[in-house]
Amino acid sequence: MGTSWSRNDHRPTAKCKAPGVAITSADRTQLELKLQCDKLAAALKKYEVVASEEYTKASHFLRSGDRRKALYCLKRRQAQITQINVVSDLLDTVKGLLDTVEFMSIQREVANALKCGKEELSKLNDLLNIEDIERLMDETAETVEEANRVNTLLGQSVHECNDDALLDELLGACEDVNTKTKSNISTLVVPTHELYRKIERESVNDESREETMINA
Repeated sequence: MGTSWSRNDHRPTAKCKAPGVAITSADRTQLELKLQCDKLAAALKKYEVVASEEYTKASHFLRSGDRRKALYCLKRRQAQITQINVVSDLLDTVKGLLDTVEFMSIQREVANALKCGKEELSKLNDLLNIEDIERLMDETAETVEEANRVNTLLGQSVHECNDDALLDELLGACEDVNTKTKSNISTLVVPTHELYRKIERESVNDESREETMINA
């Protein structure tokens, strides 16, 4: 029971496919071509190893004087070289097909992206007609022009101002204030008739008091 439980516990679990990922025929073709490339590369490596071994054997038999075995090993090596050439050509062909399929997949993705972009552009054109776009561009240009003008005015240096002109402007403002003040004072009307009569009565009363005091 322990062995059965251990086997069940370490049983490999199947990997779940990512949801929403669709495998297309181009994807299957690329996968098959990649598998073929791997198989051809493995076969090519095997033929190269065998050819190297046959050449080593032929050299050994030739040094030992066994020309028949040396010739046999050389023929086997020649057969391996022929297979290497065939497999190399097949590998190049499969790689070319794989590159073509991948390039076609990229072209299809680009075409789909362009199609989506065209649809979005059509929707945008439906929302904004040409007149609205032109008016928006004109308003934007006016705003930019006004901002540039304000920046130009604010960017002027204070040192560029004329000191004499500033002083003359200040003196002119002070003279205007003094002139207005004098004008207001000269136009002011003071009611002097009642005050004059009161002063006369007080003067007469003072004179009467002085005469009374003198007579007394």
